[in-house]
Amino acid sequence: MVQMPEPVIRMIKHPDTKKVMATVSPDGKPHMIVCGSLVVTEPDTIVVGEVFMYRASEYLAKNPNVEFMVWQGRDAYSIKAVAKSRLDTGPIFEKMAQQLDKMNMTLVAVWIFEAQEVWDESASKNCGTKVV
Repeated sequence: MVQMPEPVIRMIKHPDTKKVMATVSPDGKPHMIVCGSLVVTEPDTIVVGEVFMYRASEYLAKNPNVEFMVWQGRDAYSIKAVAKSRLDTGPIFEKMAQQLDKMNMTLVAVWIFEAQEVWDESASKNCGTKVV
């Protein structure tokens, strides 16, 4: 487990940031989805709302390893993480359900991820550098 640096957390929280999540199918093929509900709840914790995550949820149940890519303009970070739990009740679920309901989306569950590594993937000389 690692704590994501403040610039990474700020980027994730910014409304203009693009976010995707990559999972791995049982036969080893990558699967990526747009992940607009991605939020940081603690410096080491990412929460994702399960909405239209049919294959991704199936794959996570078999292989908890994921990679998130977040970017804004030329700045980008890759966050490798591990799914720790899936919740369909509780305060985290209720808070996200309320937010998604405003966008006419129905939350099925929330996935809780623990950050393992952060990489700088910006269009700069730092591209490919491990941050933590």
